[in-house]
Amino acid sequence: MFINKSSKPQEKLKAWYLFTEDFVAGTQHLTNEQIGVYIRLLCWNWNKRCSGIPLDPNSHYRIANCITDAEKKSCDEVIKEFFVEVSDHYQNERQLQEYLFITNRIEASKINGRLGGRPKKPSQNPPTLTTTPTIKPKTKKKDNFPLFWNLISNKVSKGIAEKNFKSLDAEWKDKPEELAEMYNNYYHSIEDKKFCKQVGFWLSAKKYEDEVAKQSNTTEVYPLRLKVLKQAIEDKEQSSFVTSFANQHFPDVQRAIKEGEFTREEAIKYLNMGNRL
Repeated sequence: MFINKSSKPQEKLKAWYLFTEDFVAGTQHLTNEQIGVYIRLLCWNWNKRCSGIPLDPNSHYRIANCITDAEKKSCDEVIKEFFVEVSDHYQNERQLQEYLFITNRIEASKINGRLGGRPKKPSQNPPTLTTTPTIKPKTKKKDNFPLFWNLISNKVSKGIAEKNFKSLDAEWKDKPEELAEMYNNYYHSIEDKKFCKQVGFWLSAKKYEDEVAKQSNTTEVYPLRLKVLKQAIEDKEQSSFVTSFANQHFPDVQRAIKEGEFTREEAIKYLNMGNRL
């Protein structure tokens, strides 16, 4: 499994982020009973340091407090839709990503502390220069917003988008193509577009940093995603979950086709990728 001894904190993480927009969009088709089961399973898994849900059905029912046949059926459906079987347990991919991200941040902070903390800020009173500095003429900075805007799929509220783009750190303003690709991947991953953030608010909320975190975990979670995609093709299942999952992880779909895991035609037919391939 991806979690090893060195990646775990000394104490349990007492809280975890619930991304409300993603949660609402991904569970709107569930009943209240199914949502309750889902939340119980997620809470239990987090408290166990994301070690996974046991494969034994009776363990699922005990964790989710399912007693009646209807409740047990709801539990089975939630496990099938939102968890992936890995070795001897079930795992929720998104929750595992968040756990690894947070624990790695904790470990980095500990290492930084052992090294004496963050570097000291430069002195507020630097020594006076003895030579006359050369005054360089000011050069007009290149405006990358038009290039960024032309690449955006969801062109809404251009004024707000331009204002927030120009407020970005210089490092991001110099990456218009990369930023546009991140937003388009996010936009296409949301099945119900009314829950999708407009690009201006996406920029102001620094959602691109979330995309960077996802990309950093792509290598270690790719086998899990590939298993879901191949299983959907094998079962010839054309559900809204499969379509949303494939759109959300479109780079993995492209990688799987390139590596011969399945064909472009199968991706179009069974993953509903006709609008992107």
